[in-house]
Amino acid sequence: MKAARIHGPGDVRVDDLVDPIPGRGDVVVEVRACGVCPSDIRSFYGATSRAPWTPGHEVAGVVVRLGEEVPSGIDVGDRVVADWRRVCGQCFYCLSGSANFCERRTEFPIAGFAEYIVVPHDVLHRLPASVTFEEATFIEPLACILNAHRAMPVEPAQDVVVLGAGPIGLMHVQVAARRGARVIAVDLLEQRLTKAEQLGAHETVDASKGDPVAAVRELTGGYGASAVIVAIGSVEAAKQAFAMSRRGGVVSLFAGFYPSSKLQLDLNVIHYDEITLTGSHDYRPTEFVESLRLVAHGIISVAPLVTHRYPLAEIAQAFATTRARNGLKSLILNEAKETPSR
Repeated sequence: MKAARIHGPGDVRVDDLVDPIPGRGDVVVEVRACGVCPSDIRSFYGATSRAPWTPGHEVAGVVVRLGEEVPSGIDVGDRVVADWRRVCGQCFYCLSGSANFCERRTEFPIAGFAEYIVVPHDVLHRLPASVTFEEATFIEPLACILNAHRAMPVEPAQDVVVLGAGPIGLMHVQVAARRGARVIAVDLLEQRLTKAEQLGAHETVDASKGDPVAAVRELTGGYGASAVIVAIGSVEAAKQAFAMSRRGGVVSLFAGFYPSSKLQLDLNVIHYDEITLTGSHDYRPTEFVESLRLVAHGIISVAPLVTHRYPLAEIAQAFATTRARNGLKSLILNEAKETPSR
């Protein structure tokens, strides 16, 4: 089979590898679509400690081979989306409702930028007929977004600001709007703000044309927003988030900051204005299932987020496109092959 492997900073090659063989309880999935995530870009241009290796975890495809002891609930030909870890359900964090911090979770090197992957059968979820392979690549990031929203007690008609209208920010826009919020999207790129309006943002602020804090304050009658979601790893955006929040509001740092950054903050802002600061990491198994249902029933629309599609051979271009913030989401697509017999 062919697989893209990172050999060093900025060095990705499509290599010929041996076709995978499933172990006990494993299945082989023919990859049909895999999304390019910002973490893939960081690995491509920086992290090389485990090179050569194959990234790609936002993956969907078709089951083509079963290992021994795979239960009858899964079979060759099933359309599936893969989770990339399994939680134990018994540790301190799992029992306290925070399975995203499971102490004994097992992570699987999904390696989705390839023609085939091997994964345990119990991390696969069948795709409803209404969900395409392309749409399925958004299930994992959308699950992460649902985790963030659980920490934000937003009531209907309250103002929610989303800083950053990339693919992640645009899903935040939709989730907030479906919760009944009045959503204000902020970005530097006009085309992304246009897409935000199409997907449910009630107001947009072009940060390239003026002070976004002043604009948000004006749109909220001078009070600020009930919740501000930082969906881009920018220290400046994090600073602006506090200035955009109303008293008693919530600031959610959803995006990671790379390299690791520090923010100088007046602690009295939190004390006297009672601003709640929260972060968000990963997701719980229930949120993965909820994410799939939201897409399956058309409650959250992800198909409009795909702007670039590449074959596996052009993965370097896909990485470059994502890094340059051209368009929105880039996908690697593989053509369907003849499904082998069980």
